[in-house]
Amino acid sequence: MTAELGGNGAGACVSLNAPLRATQRHRTCAQRWNARLAKLLHHHGTRAKLRAERRAIPTATVAVHGNTATIELPERLISGPNRFLWTENCWMLEG
Repeated sequence: MTAELGGNGAGACVSLNAPLRATQRHRTCAQRWNARLAKLLHHHGTRAKLRAERRAIPTATVAVHGNTATIELPERLISGPNRFLWTENCWMLEG
């Protein structure tokens, strides 16, 4: 969340699994995420929403069922899904 709030694509890539970190169409993971974060953070209210979600994370309840899990937050992450997949020692949000 800190990397995303800071618009730091390289920092955001650190937690992604290997296929998502790979270079795609001659663009590195950091380049893709820098562009994605710039677009996302350009929208009014997005930073405030991300900050609120970052504050909610430490108190979130996680329920694990095999290799999938759900996380209970006050709201869905950026109004999207809240279903996660555990892979390569990190949580990956399923879209």
